[in-house]
Amino acid sequence: MATKWVIALLFILLIAYSGFVTYNWLEGEKEKKVMMSYAIAISDIPLRELSEMESTLEYLREHNAEDLLKERISKYQFHARTLYYSSSILYTLTQDEKYQIFRTTMRNLESFLISVNNKPNTKEIIENNINVLKQMGRILNTINRIDNLTLMDAENLLKLSEELKY
Repeated sequence: MATKWVIALLFILLIAYSGFVTYNWLEGEKEKKVMMSYAIAISDIPLRELSEMESTLEYLREHNAEDLLKERISKYQFHARTLYYSSSILYTLTQDEKYQIFRTTMRNLESFLISVNNKPNTKEIIENNINVLKQMGRILNTINRIDNLTLMDAENLLKLSEELKY
C-alpha cells in the first residue's frame, strides 16, 4: 500500500515538474520572439540607408562636398555597425548561417568605411570602389527587412565586401 502512495506521489511530482518546465520553455520562446522582432526592427533604417549609399556618395564625390562626404561615411559606418549587431543577435537566436555571413559582411563594410574616412584621399577611394558599392546597394535594395535576407544574397554581399579596396 505504501509503494502505491510513493508511486502516486512521484507521478504527481513528475506532472508538476513537467508543467513547470513547459511553462518556462514557453516563456523563453516568447522572449526569443520579442528579441527577434527588436533585432529585425532596428535593422530597417540602416538597411534602407546602406542600399542607397553608393548614389549618395557618388553625388557628394562629384560635387566636391568633402565635409558632407566624410559625414555621410561616418553615418554609413554606424549603420554597418548596427546591422552587424542585429545580425549577431539574429544568428544567436536562430543559428541561421545567413546572419553570420551578413554579420561578417557588415564588419568588412564598417572597416572599409572607417579606413576611408581616415585617409586624405577619400574621394579617390570611393571612386575606385563605386562599382562594388553599387552592386552591394542593388542586393540590399531587394531586401525589405533583414529577415528576408537569403543565404545567396548574404554570400554575394560577403564576396563583394571582400572586394572593397582601401
